[in-house]
Amino acid sequence: MQVLKRLFFLLTPYWNVLLISMVLLIARAAAELVPPLFQKAVVDEVLTSRNLTYIGVLIACLVGTYALQQLISIGDNYIRHALGEKFIFDLRVRLYAYLQRMSLSFFERTSTGELMSRVTNDLSALERFVTHGSALTAVDLLRLLGGTVVLFVLEPRLAAIVMIPVPILALAFRHYNTKIRPVYRRVRARLGDINAKLQDNLSGIRVIQAFARENLEQERFAAESENYYRARVKGIRYWSTFFPAIRFLGSMATVVVLGAGAIMVMRGQMSLGTLVAFLAYITSFYEPINRLTEVDNVFQEAIAAGERIFELLDHTTEVKDAPDAAGLPAIKGKMAFEHVYFRYESGDQVLCDITFQIAPGEVVALVGPSGAGKTSIANLICRFYDPIQGKVTIDDYDLRHVKLASVRSQVAVVLQDSFLFNNTVAQNLLYGKPDATDDELAAAARAANAHEFIIELPAGYDTEIGERGVKLSGGQKQRVALARAILANPRILILDEATSSVDAEAEYLIQQALNKVLKGRSALVIAHRLSTIRNADKIIVLDQGRIVEMGNHQDLMQRGGLYRQLYTRQMELAPVSV
Repeated sequence: MQVLKRLFFLLTPYWNVLLISMVLLIARAAAELVPPLFQKAVVDEVLTSRNLTYIGVLIACLVGTYALQQLISIGDNYIRHALGEKFIFDLRVRLYAYLQRMSLSFFERTSTGELMSRVTNDLSALERFVTHGSALTAVDLLRLLGGTVVLFVLEPRLAAIVMIPVPILALAFRHYNTKIRPVYRRVRARLGDINAKLQDNLSGIRVIQAFARENLEQERFAAESENYYRARVKGIRYWSTFFPAIRFLGSMATVVVLGAGAIMVMRGQMSLGTLVAFLAYITSFYEPINRLTEVDNVFQEAIAAGERIFELLDHTTEVKDAPDAAGLPAIKGKMAFEHVYFRYESGDQVLCDITFQIAPGEVVALVGPSGAGKTSIANLICRFYDPIQGKVTIDDYDLRHVKLASVRSQVAVVLQDSFLFNNTVAQNLLYGKPDATDDELAAAARAANAHEFIIELPAGYDTEIGERGVKLSGGQKQRVALARAILANPRILILDEATSSVDAEAEYLIQQALNKVLKGRSALVIAHRLSTIRNADKIIVLDQGRIVEMGNHQDLMQRGGLYRQLYTRQMELAPVSV
């Protein structure tokens, strides 16, 4: 019930539209109670009395009532469904905005397909709740109440017979809810698993095909689909049995009333018109009950979907602006780590007592074996994570006390596998500066040694590059990513192994671009190929989360420590790798 309360609370901003819908639904319910009264009059005043005086008026009234019902239905259907679409639109945008603010750790432990399922499939279940659940439940309760009153006014004895199945229906309804609710939870979860598997496989289709694992992945996807199928079939088994049983009970009550009513008419205890009207009102009595049981199906799906939606909305992000956070002013580029300790979630410690400083305009390289903590340092500067101890500062501002957006707007990152959107080259570049002119785009591309290959593309800067830039080579993607970072004009530039996955020619072009770009900027370069960072102002050598050496290339080579070992090993292997 707590989930339902929260769902109804989400509807409060739309109270004015809901009020109009409720008025229309009440009018519709009232209009549906009127026709049996005219039918009664036709039987008693026209057929039984053989008096045609009022037949025209009664028929006209019936036609007018039915026409009014349909006019009300037109307005009601439009308003309810438009409200449902608006509600889902607002909630989807709100949910997406909320996901955008989540920390990276949240996305590392939650699959993309699962999140997609919640933003699409679960929200669709809530749309059915708004359009067919909340409003119709209210009007059906009103119809049920109105029908009960009219039945007792027409004939109390027959009305008492009609009421006999109601307690049985209530108990059956309660039992059904306890059975179906966990089933729908499993259905939503299994659908999320399917989406997660589908997203994972489509993203990794090259690997699947390269290793000829299509059949294996097909079997795995079929297994996930079967789990969803079995959960759905279990739900179908419950409601396909329950709803006919409910209707059967209502039909039996109608049969008993018909028999008892016929006897009462023959004995003169009730008019034929009253019996006809009574039978019509039984339909008005049981139809809302039947629909309420079916609407409950919508409610149970909405509860299961709502639980998954609220699970997201209730999640608190680990990295967020402090209440007293201030904007970081234009920076000079000084960076410092002061006795920083860090680990991911509940894993092993990644950084231990890291202390160093980068002066404005200084180029500092991080080197070390895989898993030494290099990328973790870059993540802390961007404040994708917070240290568990110590502090990270930019221009002496503790990053915990400044607004996230003001930090990230002045820091640009170029990754080893930079993400490019399924859009044009120009649109990808504009991520760095949305209001950039064509001349600025071209200047940034030239600085990254990318302009020449871009203008040779089929549509130049307007060329669609495919998902993740699949239509470009590795070196071209890196240069576009670098141009995007240049266009943002950051004071701090972080290069996370930006040249390690490209060939020698592409590396040379990127390196030439970097030599121009890094002038006057503070830069943190995470290097895989140590030959590319020999000219760095400072090299920090990491091993098992600790700083083991620090100095320039010549100093570190003379010391004969870990850096020299790594550098010498790469130089020895270089001819082999060629």
